[in-house]
Amino acid sequence: MSAVEIVDTYYYGALRFTLLKTVSPCAQHPTVTLNALPGTVILGRGVYVDWDGPCSAPSPPGNLLTAMYPNASGTTWTVASKDHIDSSPARIFAYCIVAQMKNGSPIFPGNYTVVSATSAVAAHPTQQADVPAGSLVVGGGAKVNWSGPGNMLFASYPTVGLGGWVGSAKDHLQSDPATITVWAIGLRESFLRNSGMFVSSFDSTSSPDANHPRHTFVVPDFHLTGAGARVNWNGTGNLLTASFPEDRQTVVAHDVAVDRSTITAYAVGFLWGDGKFHGIY
Repeated sequence: MSAVEIVDTYYYGALRFTLLKTVSPCAQHPTVTLNALPGTVILGRGVYVDWDGPCSAPSPPGNLLTAMYPNASGTTWTVASKDHIDSSPARIFAYCIVAQMKNGSPIFPGNYTVVSATSAVAAHPTQQADVPAGSLVVGGGAKVNWSGPGNMLFASYPTVGLGGWVGSAKDHLQSDPATITVWAIGLRESFLRNSGMFVSSFDSTSSPDANHPRHTFVVPDFHLTGAGARVNWNGTGNLLTASFPEDRQTVVAHDVAVDRSTITAYAVGFLWGDGKFHGIY
């Protein structure tokens, strides 16, 4: 079993947050599952495919994301990726932000929810999962249910208004229609307000146009619960290789493929401020 590293611990309102990280062995189709700490649940997530690191040969073609998702109870986080057409071994890092009450007790189950939805089969499947009314999205994930040459993720991000989470994928150079399953993780809005916490905030920013866009997004005075990313491709397509919270206020996202594109990074969490509702779009 891979060792789990505690990257960061922080407090906000009535909650204690911990950012965890673990890494898989080298493989052509690397995968790893991260278990939440006892008494905590997963709020947000992240993943980074180290496709040009110690596992790879010189000038590797790349290894691409296919999955980053929680289980139904929010106690595990699984990530996966694959090389495509050409061999390109990699290792994959899983990140997740877990939370519990500041006094060490678990979040009451009625205040926490994980929902999922699965798309129809398509070459470029997309799906949105919505949390119940009265809840706000704090994180989410997606998994492409591929079976042939491969269908890979290019988007996993929150909706404006924080009512849901969107996941999108595509086959690449070789046909492989598939479904995509998307997860949305939510906290009850009344729980947030009663716990002395500001309503969840949402922010996003995009990289310059590039063949392999990489974007680091820092939100000052922010306490992240989740991170997202979307590749804004136009031609053959670019695909995700990373979308993760580096610390409590930094989101990192990047991709790899053959087209010039931009990449949009999303931050979801709690913003120090005046106590009013914050929606930054």
